[in-house]
Amino acid sequence: MIVTYIRSSSYGNYDFCQMQYFMTYVLGYRSESGKKAQQGTACHKVMECLAACKKELQDNPDSKTLSITDDALGQLEFTPRKLATKKFVAQLMKDSYEHYTSQDSHKYYPADFRFCEKQVETALTFNEGQFDPRNRNIVDTEPTFDIAIEEDWAKYEYEMPDGTTIKGNLAIKGTIDLVTKIDDNIIEVVDWKTGQRKNWATGEVKTYEKLLDDAQLLLYNYAISKLYPDYEQAIMSIFFTRDGGPFSMCFDKSDQDRFLGMLRKRYEEIKDNIKPRPISSSRRDFRCQKLCHFYKNNWPGTNTTMCEYVEQKLHTIGHDKTLKECTNEGFNIGYYEAPG
Repeated sequence: MIVTYIRSSSYGNYDFCQMQYFMTYVLGYRSESGKKAQQGTACHKVMECLAACKKELQDNPDSKTLSITDDALGQLEFTPRKLATKKFVAQLMKDSYEHYTSQDSHKYYPADFRFCEKQVETALTFNEGQFDPRNRNIVDTEPTFDIAIEEDWAKYEYEMPDGTTIKGNLAIKGTIDLVTKIDDNIIEVVDWKTGQRKNWATGEVKTYEKLLDDAQLLLYNYAISKLYPDYEQAIMSIFFTRDGGPFSMCFDKSDQDRFLGMLRKRYEEIKDNIKPRPISSSRRDFRCQKLCHFYKNNWPGTNTTMCEYVEQKLHTIGHDKTLKECTNEGFNIGYYEAPG
């Protein structure tokens, strides 16, 4: 398969289902967000806005009235006193929930809103507000990264279906929820999780020991070392609002090297795979039938599911011709930013 970058979500997506990875990151088809994902996004937006407001207050400590402009919720005006109130949080939650749940086809109930309220409340009140962004020294909110891996093994060169050639170095990409400053030498990354404390690819519960080998945290740790090189140490905290609370880990230089080893192995595994497999060849697995957009929807103009149609093409005409025939119109793997 062609692979030019890896995100934490694509790393896990390949573990979950190779065919789903191929459909999303190689052919360029998007999956519809599930109901829980939309709720999680609404909760994340509240935390993001609170952090952005606190950063604005840090930068303008003498201002009596402040404002930020959010890409989803628009302009938010506040005072230092208003920012500290439950009413301000409640309004953010209401606006965020309405924004994200009104944009899809899922049916929502009052209990769904209460679920979101509970997740935000848990995050803000844990240990007397230890993880409340308003109580933190904010370095950055939702920073994105696109970092090339400057190693010989990370170089690639692919001939595309249209005859053009793309080449470069494998990159890691992503977005970090929150970066805060502990002191002049230490920063802390906070990642919010509103889902269950499980590896969604394997179903295993994420214990502290397993989180020490978590691809997302190791990827973030590597990215942080490049984005904020002046800090000597970074703490990685992942907060499961629904199940388990916060887990905090300290990584060092050896973990960055360990991540590069993991990344190389995954990169070469994906690159060498020209016949990606679905979770279940029969598609009887509930994850196919209930969770996969590409099984629940047919390939245009056929009565065959998208997943099965592409799998048949791979087996009959091969990887390269499947790319040429089945790549989503307008998709360019050299530049396209897949979701997640």
